[in-house]
Amino acid sequence: MALPLWKIKRELTRPFLQLKRLPPRLTSLLFSKTYYDRVLAPRKQVTEGTASPTGKVAIYLIFPQTGVLASHLEALRYLAANGYAPVVVSNLPLNDADRSTIHEHACLLIERPNYGYDFGGYRDGVLEIAQRFADVERLVLLNDSAWFPLPGSTNWLHEAEQLDLDYVGAATNYGHARVNPEEFRNLSWSYSSEHRNFHYCSFALMISGKLFSDPSFQRFWRNFPLTNNKTVTVRRGEIGMSQWVIRNQFTHASTLDIAGLDQHLSALPDDELRHIAEQTVIPEMPQMQDILAKTLAGTPTREELIGLILTSIARQGISYTQPRLVHRDFGFAFLKKSPIWLDETASDLTLAFARDLDGPFGQVIWDEALDLRRTRAKAFAPVAD
Repeated sequence: MALPLWKIKRELTRPFLQLKRLPPRLTSLLFSKTYYDRVLAPRKQVTEGTASPTGKVAIYLIFPQTGVLASHLEALRYLAANGYAPVVVSNLPLNDADRSTIHEHACLLIERPNYGYDFGGYRDGVLEIAQRFADVERLVLLNDSAWFPLPGSTNWLHEAEQLDLDYVGAATNYGHARVNPEEFRNLSWSYSSEHRNFHYCSFALMISGKLFSDPSFQRFWRNFPLTNNKTVTVRRGEIGMSQWVIRNQFTHASTLDIAGLDQHLSALPDDELRHIAEQTVIPEMPQMQDILAKTLAGTPTREELIGLILTSIARQGISYTQPRLVHRDFGFAFLKKSPIWLDETASDLTLAFARDLDGPFGQVIWDEALDLRRTRAKAFAPVAD
């Protein structure tokens, strides 16, 4: 069977792209950790909060560009209510008022230079906890790239604990072979951790005490090569750590198991499938957006609708593309923020979902989402309160 033209072009150009990227990536691989540890790390501040340490610890990474938010405090209260001692890592310096507020909700606050994205912050948190905490039963890694916990969701912390595994994520990406959007009608769903870029999403991870205390795990973090290149951080961090866990035969799983998602969709009525397809959030993939819009403009079959939904998930990840579906049908507790400023249609869909969330915290999420739209997506059409 002949390879499609797009795949031939991709494979022919891949070596040249890799050569072009090699010098800066090699430099960061060899020297960035040393640069951070010797030049930037001495600038970080570590202060103690009023919360008591426990055997269960949660690193909560924040990037408070507009200060500490109500959603940050809600997440910290939730962690404490579930028995976790919060260690807050801020990738920006805090003012005195925000620092005092965080101290009331955390056992430790680390203010660090903004270097290395979430894995740079996680690294500082992990290394600090290893020095200060004698016995870690569980470690949770969370960051504020997603709102958490959504109203009406299940308790992710309890779900992850009940799996009783070494490494648990809230969601995964790239568990399906790469698929060309134009071939969505021919998709055969096969989701597995065996794919080379499969990874557990870094916005929510739970690590067992066994894994945390393993000397090789500590070495992974001490030697982690930091970089301010986001793509490389994903490859070394999310993908790298997930693949390291799998390769070293630690037990692992996601609380959101989507291996059987094709069967779940197949059991839904036609009008519901169309609604899910119409609500698909595609923030950074114009080709997929175009195919989705053109197909929905006609009268797609059930099979085409399912193919569109699954192809978008295979390409971009379920936590981005299907916030309504996973929240409604699986009690998913997280809502990614970045679609609000990456694409106008994705922004509209995300805001509509945020508006529908119930209760006081639903209102908090809506207000913060609206503020993100106004401040980070000024070119998009205005949205009424």
